[in-house]
Amino acid sequence: MTALDTVQTFLKHVFAGNLDEASRLVAADAAFISGRPVANPRVPVQGTFTGPAGGREFFRLFAELLEPGEFKISDSFSAGEQVCMYGNLRHRSRQTGREFASDWALICRVREGKLSLYHFYEDTAALEAAIC
Repeated sequence: MTALDTVQTFLKHVFAGNLDEASRLVAADAAFISGRPVANPRVPVQGTFTGPAGGREFFRLFAELLEPGEFKISDSFSAGEQVCMYGNLRHRSRQTGREFASDWALICRVREGKLSLYHFYEDTAALEAAIC
């Protein structure tokens, strides 16, 4: 399986709610980062989460904060271990009911068939405004 195949399979499992299968594709020291690597108490999904358990916590927090809506992948490409995807999204805050819309990019690294980096970039100010 190529690095791009691994990331696409990982996302397929995440979107289906099958975090057990997704976790099998995650390295023990994998880093999950949303927006910025430093924790932000106002936006619990920001910060760095480590390993399969950290990935589960990251996606649990996402589901707690946001009602998933549109998530469109415009394109994806890879070179060796590196994978990039980008597109746009539109979700709704479970707390405030406000919409969160953003362009996004995902940078991943796959080593020995396992995800070792998942760095998701989005409009962090718009996310904070929607959930706070």
